[in-house]
Amino acid sequence: MLKEYFSQLETGLKKKLDQKITARRKFIYEIARIGNRMFNPEWSTAWTTVFVPFEILTAMNISGIFIEFIGAMLSGAGVCRPYLEEAEAAGFSTDSCAYHRTILGTVVKEVLPEPDVLVAASFPCNGGVKALRRIGDYYHKNVFIINMPYDYNPESIDYLVKQYEQLIDFLTEQTGRKLNKATLRQSIKYNNEAREYLVEALNLCKNVPSPANSDDLKNFIMYVMLYGTEEGVEVAKTYRDDFKERINQGIAGVPDEKYRLLWIQNRIQFKNNLVEMLEQKYKANLVIDELNHVWWDPMDEGDPLRSLALRNATHPLLGPVERRIKLLVQMARDFRVNGAINPSHWGCRQSGGARTLFKEALQEINVPVINLDVDCVDDRNFSEAQLLTRLEAFIEML
Repeated sequence: MLKEYFSQLETGLKKKLDQKITARRKFIYEIARIGNRMFNPEWSTAWTTVFVPFEILTAMNISGIFIEFIGAMLSGAGVCRPYLEEAEAAGFSTDSCAYHRTILGTVVKEVLPEPDVLVAASFPCNGGVKALRRIGDYYHKNVFIINMPYDYNPESIDYLVKQYEQLIDFLTEQTGRKLNKATLRQSIKYNNEAREYLVEALNLCKNVPSPANSDDLKNFIMYVMLYGTEEGVEVAKTYRDDFKERINQGIAGVPDEKYRLLWIQNRIQFKNNLVEMLEQKYKANLVIDELNHVWWDPMDEGDPLRSLALRNATHPLLGPVERRIKLLVQMARDFRVNGAINPSHWGCRQSGGARTLFKEALQEINVPVINLDVDCVDDRNFSEAQLLTRLEAFIEML
């Protein structure tokens, strides 16, 4: 069933792209192609957490897929419930993250091809690491765990580079594939090209009104799987060009934009009418998502592993929470938002414990925050009417 789902998704989007190229279609099409590689014997497949060096995987002809992506896609398609139930029947607690329970359910039901290799990083949360460990137990596979340094300093970067070197050896041992150093250097060049386009695209979204609507960059965190690829450059350029063209033609993402909102952390994956209500009834636009931020500097093509280490070690979700709060405050100012929405995803200890700190920091710059208690993947306890009422009250307050 899942093979058919990804195949139909890729085929359907290809037809739409043949009719008209848009950034959103191009982005999701490339993501669907990555999903399809799970079923392609010409590729080795790595199941990972979200912030691993995908450039290394690609340079070894290994398709990296972070496990939360599977949960998001199945939830968006409205088919994740059987896998959640299967995981819970196997003893996985409903207090855990539903992104991870979904992938665990697919493993128990054996509906996905067995991954060739498992790679985890210790941030942004340890839930993903634990999920991969359980998957490793099921398939009798070792999990390579990248222990991310908490502090950012020269010693921590050296430590991370050594781990990446060990990762390359591990991948070769597990898959028989060797690193193509020229391909890895090229991936850094692609990263730098894509980075420039992404910075331009996001800067265009600072325009009032924003050229982007709330869905244009939804779930753009999935872009990490395109890091260091020619396709990633094409997607980034298409977003830049789309947004520039809209501004030149005077086209707003949300016509008559009245309120500008910041979305913190993950979007709600299953179908709902919350964002539609914000846009249509209140002319409120989600002009920026926290996880879409380009935080890293241009990378050194001559030293790929150190460049990758520098990028990941400086991620705002790593280290003290003050780093993340500083980013949220800066984004709120740069994008001139009127308020922020934080879906406190049930089971996410990594963000749930800091939500009061987010609210206090943003309120200091007169940006109100609404915390929504919701599971972003599991819709079984979702009360749309209740959340609509709360969001309406929030917008009325703005």
